[in-house]
Amino acid sequence: VALGRRIGFYRFCGDIGRGNFSRVKLAVHQLTKDKVAIKVVDTSRLDAKALRMLSKEVSTLEAAFHPFILRLFEVIDTIGKIYLVSEWIPGGELYSRIVDIGALEEYHAAVIFYQLLIAVKYLHSLGYVHRDIKAENILMINEERIKLADFGFSTQLINGSNQHLDTFCGSPPYAAPELFSDDHYVGGPVDIWALGILLYFMLHARMPFKGSTIPLLRTAVLKGEYEISTSLSLSCCRLIQRILVNSPFRRPSMDQLLECQWFEYVQSPVIQKSRNCSNATGAESDISEVPNRRKQIFCLFSTRGQFRFRSSKNVNIVAANQFQTTVSQINTSKCSTKRANSVLEHNFLHPLRTEKTVEDLSEESAASIVKMHSDIDDNSQNKRKFSFRKVVRKRVSPIDILNERKSKTINTEKNISKHDFRIILQDLIVGWHGKQVMYPSLNSSNILPLESETRRLMDKLGISADMLEKTINNGPRSDILGIYRIIMHRLQKEQTIECISSNEIQSDTRNNISCSTQMKNWEKSVHTKPKKQTLSTVTCAIL
Repeated sequence: VALGRRIGFYRFCGDIGRGNFSRVKLAVHQLTKDKVAIKVVDTSRLDAKALRMLSKEVSTLEAAFHPFILRLFEVIDTIGKIYLVSEWIPGGELYSRIVDIGALEEYHAAVIFYQLLIAVKYLHSLGYVHRDIKAENILMINEERIKLADFGFSTQLINGSNQHLDTFCGSPPYAAPELFSDDHYVGGPVDIWALGILLYFMLHARMPFKGSTIPLLRTAVLKGEYEISTSLSLSCCRLIQRILVNSPFRRPSMDQLLECQWFEYVQSPVIQKSRNCSNATGAESDISEVPNRRKQIFCLFSTRGQFRFRSSKNVNIVAANQFQTTVSQINTSKCSTKRANSVLEHNFLHPLRTEKTVEDLSEESAASIVKMHSDIDDNSQNKRKFSFRKVVRKRVSPIDILNERKSKTINTEKNISKHDFRIILQDLIVGWHGKQVMYPSLNSSNILPLESETRRLMDKLGISADMLEKTINNGPRSDILGIYRIIMHRLQKEQTIECISSNEIQSDTRNNISCSTQMKNWEKSVHTKPKKQTLSTVTCAIL
């Protein structure tokens, strides 16, 4: 029952956001005292198709329980409105973060992108496709932990992963070429294309394909020409180029993307040191080219009348391209989505040798420095004949190399592997249990300690085990099951932090990163807004 500022057991305490047909409000559960986000949908303004989309969103969230996917707690139906109660994410949208601060560093983008790959792979394994992956639908718990949200355009592939879909939907700047050119498409490659566009947006703070109108954007996407910053690493450039391929069946699979060496490269000590000395990516991004929010509905009509694009309140194509004539101050390389039989197709997982391992970098540096010293001894009177380029480029001395080799033989396999964010993220997934996070177990012998503690806390609130089991058939529309999910979700977060605290790992002096501290920060729902990067300018005049 809704009474003013309340709905069911929830008391509203503020607004989070607003859409075309819905509002998102912050609320507090009166029994558990947990904060939640409630999406209020005005069903009186929805047509039959929109109502089906809402039903699909609920069914997808019910089937997907994953640490990188938004958790649904409860659904409340009233006359004219539907309330979707989900976990509250304090950090807001990834889109807003990039608008305020600018492009992300490669390491930061890699951590976020890896979580998205895991979440989308899990979604595909359940037989669902998202079809609306974009920065506005990525919610940030903090700077390095995200949740994939907004499953309104998701659908289940009943006939397998190669099932043909004919409902053209999503956000136009993230739409794959086949959405503009074909009568049908396959859902998986469309999600992978959108992930590539999102990765580009995170690293450049602008979209790869531009168009002031939908037809112009369609022309740009089908033409397939875009520019990529040369300040990015080779492995990162190859990854973007391999995803943004015109043919959907030539795009990499989710497993191939997860094995991409870019995730290993951005964590090497050499790159970690350069991160502290250079903010090239963030400084070079043009925040003025970030798409602004828009509330107008995008619509495309095909001969079959089935083009239905998301009312992209967050993507104003006109505003995104009004600075198109501005001269870019960064070096870029031209790329194309129609590059046939490219070496990138086979080698994007394993780039050039100089970027494979830290040992390769160090050995090459040592060889160049030894050669340089021999040149000095042989040509003491011609000191300027040898090249300083290799010395400046590597910034390594022979002593540093020896010390690094000694520490590598002792600690490399032990420390670097433990500090790999991929292992940290996999540990977070292992800590999340199966279906019992959404539904209590019917067999008392299979109850895990976390569920047992949840039942004990519910018993303190006056909810017995019999009351809980009787409401299972009601699904998310049960207020008792909603309480179960809220308490279970809270205990999971607390358990993860305690587990990390009991396994303290010494920090890596080269990276100044504590694995345990990093995981704690990823689990805590505290969002610290980073400072906006300031660029130093010099005024010159011709006299």
